[in-house]
Amino acid sequence: MKRSNHAMANRKTGVLWVLILTSVLSGSACRPDIASVQGPVTSDIRVLIENIHYEGDDSYLLVVSFINASPKDVLLQPIEEGFFIQTNRGWAHLEVLKGRMGNKHENMILPHNQKKEMVSLIGIPRSIPDLFRTYEGDLSLMYKYAYAIRTREDSGTASQRSDEVYCWLRPGTSQWILREGM
Repeated sequence: MKRSNHAMANRKTGVLWVLILTSVLSGSACRPDIASVQGPVTSDIRVLIENIHYEGDDSYLLVVSFINASPKDVLLQPIEEGFFIQTNRGWAHLEVLKGRMGNKHENMILPHNQKKEMVSLIGIPRSIPDLFRTYEGDLSLMYKYAYAIRTREDSGTASQRSDEVYCWLRPGTSQWILREGM
């Protein structure tokens, strides 16, 4: 049993290094246009993967929710967003087959104390080279986003928020686990 725990600790350390290196190599850690700026509004916005449903033929329907816990309505403008799958070489971008994704002209008004959902159909081909699998055989999925956020009344400078949401996904099923605390 000790060997199994040691292997899991090494795997978690390896995943953490992959995440750090991906951030550094992509430049998102040092790009001011995508840097996370915490303000009075951005800290009250929460983004979660709400549901994943297997549709067959390596396609998954994902529901991402945007929750506004602030006392004001906010306007979200996508700067950059995408779904990624972990490989042994880093994170591979996934194609969105249907749904809203990355349309920089589609702003979202998020009323205070409410949530909105974004539905996307993505393909996760099992033929991706060097597809990383956890000890249990699951895949690591990431939704990475950067948004400009401002209150509806504010015509001034928008604050920006960028972050990632992770989950483990059992291939070919609707079974998944949200990875919190990453």
